[in-house]
Amino acid sequence: MQLAEERRQAIVDAVAREGRVLAAELAVRLATSEDTIRRDLRDLDAAGLLRRVHGGAIRLRPAASFDERAGADLPRKTQLAYGLRACIRAGDTVLIDAGSTHLALARTLEDGCAAAIITNSPQIALALGAFERTRIILLGGTYHPAAGAVIGASTLAEVGRLRPDLALVGVCAIDPARGLAASHPEEAALKGAMLAASARRAVAVLNERFDDSAPFLFGGLDEIDHLVLEADAPSTAIDSLRERHPALDIKLTDKAPA
Repeated sequence: MQLAEERRQAIVDAVAREGRVLAAELAVRLATSEDTIRRDLRDLDAAGLLRRVHGGAIRLRPAASFDERAGADLPRKTQLAYGLRACIRAGDTVLIDAGSTHLALARTLEDGCAAAIITNSPQIALALGAFERTRIILLGGTYHPAAGAVIGASTLAEVGRLRPDLALVGVCAIDPARGLAASHPEEAALKGAMLAASARRAVAVLNERFDDSAPFLFGGLDEIDHLVLEADAPSTAIDSLRERHPALDIKLTDKAPA
């Protein structure tokens, strides 16, 4: 019994430290079977100590500030950022939705990568503020600190007047059958407008978004052109995406450094 408690504490510690763990890797690390690890993860999930997801577990995500989210899982977000960067063409007008992955993207971009970048994120605008060859445009509206975003009716109206070449839109949850979803109705309306306004659309997805749920659908996967996934994205989800959406360009990133 003591050994089981020690093993489960080691799992909790690993999740807290790393953010996300895989059952197969834990089995090797702790010299036990994957079945044992899966039972441990099920029990730890029931106890509210972590969240069990496909293939492993992730850290519980209490309400956090945007700054806290921006600093979490940075290597993984940076890998997704490089995948998104490949979607940007010289001369593009790019509409970038708020979000911590998109902030990581902004920090990888070079002046002149696009003709103009439009965003509803003050943090992204500030990250690009020294650019001279690329015009930086910040949308107006009501600022929501928790989201790190400007949203609302006036923001929605501005997006409706835009015709960008490329939109990079964030998601709170993704389902191969139902599509893309957000946690709040105003965010969902804005994200849907961003998709509708743009000639091309790209979305980057952390693995846990396949296990998350969000109540407000804002677009189908047939409405986007590029889907950027982590190198170890769930194979069942990838297979379903390819079967349901054969025209979708799915980009798998390199594995994030440890």
